[in-house]
Amino acid sequence: MPSLLDISLLVGGGMFLPILLPCFIQGPLKTFDGILPGVMDSNYLAHPMTSHIFLIDMGKNLTLVLLGVWAYLQPSVATKKGVATLMSIQNLWAGFVAHGLASPEMMAEPYLKRVFGQPVLVAVCLGPAALMVAAILTTPDAKGKKK
Repeated sequence: MPSLLDISLLVGGGMFLPILLPCFIQGPLKTFDGILPGVMDSNYLAHPMTSHIFLIDMGKNLTLVLLGVWAYLQPSVATKKGVATLMSIQNLWAGFVAHGLASPEMMAEPYLKRVFGQPVLVAVCLGPAALMVAAILTTPDAKGKKK
């Protein structure tokens, strides 16, 4: 039976699949066109640097999905905890820095409302991070073999 740590790795990586699938099918620029009028519209997305940024982010998301699956398949608890720690840090960074500080449609709102007022952000970034931190703290370290 999978442990909480295993489940958290699969959930943490799997939360990026709904974002990746449309990007692979139609490309990242078409996927996000019109999501934030005035910010992510056709004029903004036509800039050459924008496609570069979206492709980098798409690659990062794919790496997180594959890293979660790879860690799940590893027998070492220390490896799983290390990967869960890195994925948690990335999710918290995305939630509190990238979205909390760069929410142009909500800049007049208090910072915590910008972060926790976005249900998708909480579900994709903060929820899996909290699950992974709980799993790291509650999963006992593997005992070494005695000689």
